[in-house]
Amino acid sequence: MRVLLIDHGCCDHPHTRVHGLRAGLEALGIEVGVCGPSSVPGLDEQPPGMYGIHLRDVAAASRAFLAAVQEGTPQAFLAATAGVPARLLGLTRETARQMIAEAVDVLYPDAIFVLHAGILTDLAVETGAPVVVYVTAADLVAARTRPSLRKLVAAAIGSCAIVVADDATTAAALATDWLHDAPDAEARIQTWPLGPDAATRIAIACRLARRRGG
Repeated sequence: MRVLLIDHGCCDHPHTRVHGLRAGLEALGIEVGVCGPSSVPGLDEQPPGMYGIHLRDVAAASRAFLAAVQEGTPQAFLAATAGVPARLLGLTRETARQMIAEAVDVLYPDAIFVLHAGILTDLAVETGAPVVVYVTAADLVAARTRPSLRKLVAAAIGSCAIVVADDATTAAALATDWLHDAPDAEARIQTWPLGPDAATRIAIACRLARRRGG
C-alpha cells in the first residue's frame, strides 16, 4: 500500500512529527510520501519522498502568517490562515495545490492521511484519492473563525472516507455540527489520539478508506 501523509505543521526532514509517523508506516511495509509546509524558503534537492510546500515568500505579505510558518506548529498555521486576507489565502492554497498534485502524481497513493482539518484537507480531496483526516478541537475552532473557511473545511470533512477525532468531545462535535447531513456519519468517524500506536491505526484507517473509495 502507498500512503501520502499531509501535515498542516512543519514537515522538514527528518525530525518533525510527520517523519516519525512515516518511519512507523514504513516499518509496516507501506510506501510513504510526506507533504506539508516547510520552514525554509526552498531546498536545492528534496529528500526522497518529501514534498515541501515552501510558503515563506507567500507568507511574507502577512507578519502574523509568516510568524506562523516559521513557528511550524499546525495550531499556529491553522489559526493564521483563518485570519489572512482572501487573496493571500488563495495564493497559499495554489502553492500547496501544486505540490500536493506533484506528490500524488509521483506516489499515486492508495490513500491520503491528512493531519488536521484545514485548507490542505480540501486540496487532498481534490486529488480524487481516498482521504482520511485527523481532527482536533482546535482545528474546528480555527475553521469556525471565518465563514468561508468553515464552509470549505466542512465540505472537505464531508468528502473524507474516514474522519478521525482525537477525543470523544471532538467526535461528538463532528457528528452533530459538521457531518450531521451525512447518513453514514457514525460509520465514518473513528476516535483515537496520535499515540505510540498511531502508525498501525493510520494504516488500518487508510486501508478502510481505500476500500470505501474504490
